[in-house]
Amino acid sequence: MVTKAELERFNSKFIIEDGYDGCHLWQGALDRDGYGSFYFRKKLRRAHRVAYFIHVGEIPNGMFVDHICKNRNCVKASHLRLVTPRQNALENSRAVSARNAMKTHCKNGHPFDKVYGKQRYCSICQNEKRARLRKKWKAEADAVKC
Repeated sequence: MVTKAELERFNSKFIIEDGYDGCHLWQGALDRDGYGSFYFRKKLRRAHRVAYFIHVGEIPNGMFVDHICKNRNCVKASHLRLVTPRQNALENSRAVSARNAMKTHCKNGHPFDKVYGKQRYCSICQNEKRARLRKKWKAEADAVKC
């Protein structure tokens, strides 16, 4: 349960952006990554996580609070959602793994339609590769017989 004093202190630290569904822009301290910082219950916390806690509830261990609006200093509860670390990395990252996860077709334009372990493949290219290798191995085997 959040006290009235905690809520008032938190609410004094942001301004509401113009527009129908404007962000609540944090005016307090920002950390080096651009997220708001707020002392809450004797501990420095990220302001968007405090906003989620105040307006929605507990944040389960291992879960991330993601900004739907992609604005790091926004603390509006309706702009925040819980995501897994994997979901956060894939949706909000410019890393190679995130870019590859968004791909739906191979470099030749065929859809990825096979999965082996965690790797996605295009069955058309896989079959062509298999045929090329069989042809190569047969030629090598014939060369050895001579």
